[in-house]
Amino acid sequence: MEALRYIVVGTDFSEGAERALDTAIGLARAGITAITLVHACAMSADLGVPEPLATPAFDRELARIAGQQLADAIARRTGCGIEIAGVMRSGKPWEKINNVAAEVGAGLIVLGRTGAGRGTAADVGSVALRVLRSASRPVLTVVAHDGAAALSIARSA
Repeated sequence: MEALRYIVVGTDFSEGAERALDTAIGLARAGITAITLVHACAMSADLGVPEPLATPAFDRELARIAGQQLADAIARRTGCGIEIAGVMRSGKPWEKINNVAAEVGAGLIVLGRTGAGRGTAADVGSVALRVLRSASRPVLTVVAHDGAAALSIARSA
């Protein structure tokens, strides 16, 4: 089996996303696989912030905080032996994850799941479900279940 060269991991900085990143690191091979950690930063308009508060300064602060969280997630894995790069975009998370996967030529997308169910659509989460439905490459979803990671993988059409 050929080693994965590029893996894209979507993150919203949740526990599920952290587990997804750790799972991707476990699948990666040092010196062969590179991981791109993608976060789609929600701006004030996306969050429904009232117009008087939705200023460019507010959006810059949102981006600064998200950028710091992205850097922190990568820094926590320093020394894992795998190259991890962070990419932050604004817009719909599922579109940005798919776009970055295409840009880097990812062989796999890894995402956290919101629930600990048995793989029904309701357990996957809206972003993961949209990525699963639209991705042009395999998608692995990861969820914590009784302290252990439960995995499901799907091949998109």
